Amino acid sequence: MMMDKNTINCQELQKLLEENKDLILLDVRDEEKFLAGTFQANHVKTLNRPYLIMKETQEPVDEPTAQSWKDKPIITFCTSGNKAGKAATLLREHGFHAVSLEGGLTAWKAFESGVEKD
Repeated sequence: MMMDKNTINCQELQKLLEENKDLILLDVRDEEKFLAGTFQANHVKTLNRPYLIMKETQEPVDEPTAQSWKDKPIITFCTSGNKAGKAATLLREHGFHAVSLEGGLTAWKAFESGVEKD
């Protein structure tokens, strides 16, 4: 994955999940949508931090969280990729290594169903 890249596609994310257990999946949708269903990965816990809260506070995460996330790649996602892109930009402005998932959960679900059929 190129360091200056702002997005990641489904194939790249699948490869990262297979190679690297130390990354952060960040669902930036509101908590209600997160609790209704989110990204499932065997060894990576998906966290929730709504983009609207990030935007309002101008703080992507609190200080203790920031310290533990500092050197980890962060993959942001939402339903379609729009809020995730804005969230990733805000995280990068605060010094994090963040990219957004192109097409969001919608693209991932389509990708996963395509992979399972092969």
